Amino acid sequence: MSDSTPSRPPLPLGAIDMPRDAAARRTCPAGPARRTPLAAALTIALSAALLAGPAAAEDGDPLPERLLSPRQVEPISATDFARVLEHHEGEVVVVNLWATWCIPCVQELPDLELLQKRYRERGLTVLAVSMDDPATLEEKVRPFFAERAPGLISYLNSEADEYAFIDPIDPEWIGALPTTFFFDRGGELVEQHAGRLLYKDLEKRSLELLGPAE
Repeated sequence: MSDSTPSRPPLPLGAIDMPRDAAARRTCPAGPARRTPLAAALTIALSAALLAGPAAAEDGDPLPERLLSPRQVEPISATDFARVLEHHEGEVVVVNLWATWCIPCVQELPDLELLQKRYRERGLTVLAVSMDDPATLEEKVRPFFAERAPGLISYLNSEADEYAFIDPIDPEWIGALPTTFFFDRGGELVEQHAGRLLYKDLEKRSLELLGPAE
């Protein structure tokens, strides 16, 4: 076999979390905490937008309200999502990548919604990002999410390449779903976790970043 195989091939839809795959039920080691300044992530995303051409958002234009406070799953580009993260600086932000075909993802959604409900007033925001095919947004993703986690802010990755969406957040993403990213109040990524997290683990990590209640 050739040694020239790319280390990060395009994510094959369903290959990570199909229910027959035992690996789908494993929790990948998170490894040491990484701190990625949000400013660097924004720089990467905005540079990619310039290369992408006129379809990308104009630098400096305000984000529309449908992206700042979406009432349903909204498609979003890498550039605009980086700006959403910037908008939430000052809060603890939990970003969760999921898909309708991923059983561990679906099992995790109610826990994420409960986490948001319990700690919203203390400055926690959960952002759920669907990695489903954008063509299924209206017919499948929106009704699916509205039934299971209507209390969460939710988006759908609109980039053709999944890695183009995630690399500005964390270039070390391995392509697994679900994956959860934890950002501190300064907008820095402090942890990435591949695999499902139980509620007690989501709460523990979030409380560490929220700090003591006032």
